[in-house]
Amino acid sequence: MKHLLLVISFTFLILSPLQAQVNFVTRVSKNELSTAERLRVSFVLSSNGGNLNQSNFIPPAFDGFHKIMGPSTSQEYSFINGRSSSSFTYSYILQPVKTGTFTIGPASIKVDGKTYQTQPVTIKVIKGEVNQNNTVYPGASPNAPKNNNITVKDKVDNALLVAELTKTNPYVNEAVGLVYKLYIPQNYGVVNYNETGQPEFKGFWAQDVDKKIAGPFQGEVNGKPYIYYILRKKLLFPQHAGKLTVKPLTLQIDLQVPVYRNFFGMRVPDYEVERVKLTSGKKVLRVKDLPKQNQPIDFSGAVGHFDFKTLIDNNQVKLGEPVNISVQVKGTGNLKLFDLPKLKAPEGLEVYDPKHTEQVQTSFAGNRGLVKDDYIIVPNQAGKFIIPGVRFVYFDPKSGQYVTKTSDDIVLFVTGSGNAVSQNNTTNSVANTTNNNAVDFRFIKEKARFTGKNKVDFYQSKLFYTLIGLAFILALLGFGYYKYVSTKTYDAEFEKRKRNKNLAAKFLKEAKKAIGNKEDFYAKLEKALHNFLKARLHIDTAEMSKDVIRQKLTDKNVSKENVDLLMDLLNRCDMARYAPATTGKMEDDFADAEKLMNAI
Repeated sequence: MKHLLLVISFTFLILSPLQAQVNFVTRVSKNELSTAERLRVSFVLSSNGGNLNQSNFIPPAFDGFHKIMGPSTSQEYSFINGRSSSSFTYSYILQPVKTGTFTIGPASIKVDGKTYQTQPVTIKVIKGEVNQNNTVYPGASPNAPKNNNITVKDKVDNALLVAELTKTNPYVNEAVGLVYKLYIPQNYGVVNYNETGQPEFKGFWAQDVDKKIAGPFQGEVNGKPYIYYILRKKLLFPQHAGKLTVKPLTLQIDLQVPVYRNFFGMRVPDYEVERVKLTSGKKVLRVKDLPKQNQPIDFSGAVGHFDFKTLIDNNQVKLGEPVNISVQVKGTGNLKLFDLPKLKAPEGLEVYDPKHTEQVQTSFAGNRGLVKDDYIIVPNQAGKFIIPGVRFVYFDPKSGQYVTKTSDDIVLFVTGSGNAVSQNNTTNSVANTTNNNAVDFRFIKEKARFTGKNKVDFYQSKLFYTLIGLAFILALLGFGYYKYVSTKTYDAEFEKRKRNKNLAAKFLKEAKKAIGNKEDFYAKLEKALHNFLKARLHIDTAEMSKDVIRQKLTDKNVSKENVDLLMDLLNRCDMARYAPATTGKMEDDFADAEKLMNAI
């Protein structure tokens, strides 16, 4: 037996490099942002096997940032193809307080008595109001005239840029919808526009509802007919009471204005382009503070209208069998800006840290959906347990009152033979009783088991060396499997780029066939350019923004001429539905796309 334990221990030492690996890293939503944006920072502790027994988490100081929310925690556990993995995440939402380059220092945590630290991350913060480049944003017509054909005016009659708020006197943390609309006369057209002044949302927690341009729509202003475009939608949550101001959005717009010209004594309709600067004007909100009188002590900042409940998956379990309890808040409001009440269990039930889940959609009414904390509870004693209900308090801005909702008590029945100590005592008692009641004569065995006189010792036997060899083979197989998985991961990334490249060629070919059909042509051409950029720059769809594309192309030493041509071509694809396009123009755009794909 001693030799067998020696072999098992030796095998364990050989296979130990293949055991669980612990990683602790910092992840940020972006490495460069403006003072008008928010930064999400997550510290992720992960392991490829077993539960994480962590403690003493210490975050960095976040110099240069104001903490809006955090830490919020979430936990995940998975078991796939015989391999388990788990992770624990601490998340913060930060607001830059000034421009500059800042370093988010290392966070530290203890896991099984060992301390781990993250690597520092550098964040660049730029000014949020002004857009210094000359990028043409979506809205540009493929037939836009050159600058020498544009008449610059201080204003164009009846062209308006407006910012509309769903409410101007909200409570703190109450959702406020903001929409920017561009109104132009019905016989006018938008050639292109450039944002020269960005709005600033200081004092708000802001979310994008929809960043895509929508329109044209029919509308009226002061009884006059207009067409209008929705440029963007935002959702604002004021963070403190008092007077808060949203700085205006400013645009430089090239409008296609109808004129009549005389040729040989005839009035011939024509168009000319006039450039104008429009501003939405600042918007002022007078934010009301939440009532301090009769404010419940366990109010955590929830504002809106919500339902609250706790759910248990099984209230009759065996000793040691886990049970899941979910604490859920569902409704409309600031779902991402408050903490859920904590579940407390009586002695005899072991409660693990909850896994936080958000299923939230952003709309003009507010964040709508469900947030929940899922608890795993393991009973270590048998009996009947009552898990007390928890209170959830929120402020209803419609009634102007606090609403308290309390979940029902949860009754849990645990069956079994008691705790581990009782089981051991019972076993010993049964053994003693058996010995006391022993009789003089034992049961006669009918079969005997003989062993040879020349017994072969296990040490240095064939079985001994076989087990040693098997341990080495298992170690080699484990290492080979690890290399195989690493290779497959690399091959998967390579295949992804190859697939994007093939899709780019496919859509470019289809775009050539669609010349003459404006909408189909520009849709296919845009898909070809996007898949080409994903393959060339190794980026995903979520990162596909003009600023990211421009930066990555510049890093790869692509000429400024080609970068500007690509940006212009993408803008033309975006605005293809807003302005006419000739077959000759489509052929030119196709030639530009082919030229760019060969040059970049």
